[in-house]
Amino acid sequence: MQHSRIAKLISFFLLCPLTINSTFSKNIDNQFLSNQLEQSLNANRNDALKELFVKKSFKKFNKYYLDFQKNYTDTKWTIKTISNDLEETILDVKITSNTEIDDQIYSLKSKQIVKIKTLNNKIKSYNIINEESILNSQDSPLVIKIISPDNVLTGERYEINLIIEKPLDNSLIASGMIVLKNNRNINQSNDEFGIKPNQSGGLFKYIQAPLNPGFQTISAIFTHPEGIYSITKKIKVGL
Repeated sequence: MQHSRIAKLISFFLLCPLTINSTFSKNIDNQFLSNQLEQSLNANRNDALKELFVKKSFKKFNKYYLDFQKNYTDTKWTIKTISNDLEETILDVKITSNTEIDDQIYSLKSKQIVKIKTLNNKIKSYNIINEESILNSQDSPLVIKIISPDNVLTGERYEINLIIEKPLDNSLIASGMIVLKNNRNINQSNDEFGIKPNQSGGLFKYIQAPLNPGFQTISAIFTHPEGIYSITKKIKVGL
């Protein structure tokens, strides 16, 4: 039963990407933009959201947003502007939410750094430049931190650390980590499962960055007497 639940959790988390929060841009006043997005998303006002986008951009956004709403409930959005200039605006997006998998409630915490552009005061394009999410059994007391670089070079070997506030000791039941080719494809590289405990109270794995620039997404899962945890991290790969 436990392994079946873990398999369902992996499939759910990989097939329901959180790319929905990534739709914003430049000519709109930065504070107005972040406030309007935050208010419209928290009020679940699809009509207000539509007014913030050009038609093509909203169509793309709305597809992910509707999929997200089907699977997640009690969602809270927090959106802040980090920087703004003539070329682009950078937003800090945070999400908390709940979902039900196999009759069990899980809590989601996700954060993204999003680069946006606008046209005629409408959202024209967007790009997630950093993202990490943690999905865990509701009310689980463990505190997990993802320690990893946000940017790496092509071909670079780097380390992913999942730091657990309460040491694991021998209480880890099962764990695994996979490297995804991209956010919309659950195919994985040859570097598949296997993460190891570290002495500081956590888990780690060395990852090989791809030879081509772009993004690399890491997904890990582990089970513990205190709950089940699924972690996703998106890392930018550059020259």
